[in-house]
Order: sequence, then structure tokens, then C-alpha cells
Amino acid sequence: MLYGAAVWDPVLIIAQIATIQCLFYLSLGLWQGILLGPNVAHLSIQHLFSWRAYSLANYVGYISAMSLLVTSVLGAVFLMWIVERAKKCLDFASTCFMFHFFFCWHYEGFPTRFEWWLVNGMGLIIMSLFGEWLCLRREMQEIPLSELSGTDGVAIPLQVSHSGVAGASTTTATLLSAITHSIGSSSRYRDSRLLRPFGALHTVLKRYVERARS
Repeated sequence: MLYGAAVWDPVLIIAQIATIQCLFYLSLGLWQGILLGPNVAHLSIQHLFSWRAYSLANYVGYISAMSLLVTSVLGAVFLMWIVERAKKCLDFASTCFMFHFFFCWHYEGFPTRFEWWLVNGMGLIIMSLFGEWLCLRREMQEIPLSELSGTDGVAIPLQVSHSGVAGASTTTATLLSAITHSIGSSSRYRDSRLLRPFGALHTVLKRYVERARS
């Protein structure tokens, strides 16, 4: 995936925050249901937002802490899927735990237990750092040249070899493929009048590559 200049899109940012928050509580509730459910008489929303439950002196508190830490690891995967940018992972992870803090505060008062702050601090560190690492690995991956998206959204198979593009070097072929991929995979070039020339450029480049292959 190619990343251009960052564009301020409040709707997208709010949607990403809401999605990560929902997945965070879905994962936390799932792990508590699996690990904690068989050992408590009644599993309720209290186990999600009660900071008094976080105590390493009993089984319920230990499992609650482990559930949140495992959820933080999965949260890093959610960041890789939804945010996709390493430099934004800390912001989204901090926002997620900030909302969790306010929810816990609203549900049972201001958290005063040290274990709760310790576990949530560790969860924030795990989610942000592991998320950055995953996003960096994804950003550093080579651009796949086997499939490129066309202007109609249908994948166009393309294989580039040393002799596939007549009179052009491998670097030139790679650059052309990257340009066609970045232009053809974005719907904004088809919807915006200002960016229609880029759609035409994509068509020209695609025809050039197809002629060079033949």
C-alpha cells in the first residue's frame, strides 16, 4: 500500500476510534467470558468497568488483568488493520485507554487501586509499541507486482520480468507498476473532478505496460 500526504478526515478518524473501542471491549469481554466465566456465579458488565476487580491477590483480579493484557495485544493487531500507520498508533491507543478510563470512572468512581493503573499502563505500552511494530512491518513490505487494481476495481494480473518490458529496466517497470497501483486502487481519482487527470494517467500507463508486455 502506498501512503501519500496525510489528509484531515474527521469522519474517518471518528469511525476508526469507534471501531477500535468496540473491538477492544468485544475482545475484553470475550476473554473474560472464556477465562473468568466458568469461575464466577454471574458475569456482568461490572467485570469490564470495575477497577476494584483488578487485584493480584485473588483469581478474579488476576484473570481480569490477564484478559486486559491479552486484549492489548489484539488491540495492536486492530491498529494494524484499521489505522495502518505506525506514527498514529500511540494516538489511537492512548485514545482507547483514555475512553476506558472515563468509562470506569463514570461506572464506579475514580480508580484508586494501584493494580488497575499498573495493568492499564502496561496495556497501553503493549498496544502502542506492538502496534507500531506491526504497522512498520506492513509499511516496509514490498509492493506486490503480481496484482494491480484497475480503474474499474477489478484486479489486473501483471508479471514483470527482466525481459517483460522491452527497452526498460527493472527499476522503470517497478516504478510504472507502483504508479498504476497507487492511482488505480483509489476511488477518489474516479470521483473527484480535480483528480480525473490522474485517472487518465493511469489508463495511459496501463496501456503502455500492456503493450510492453506484448
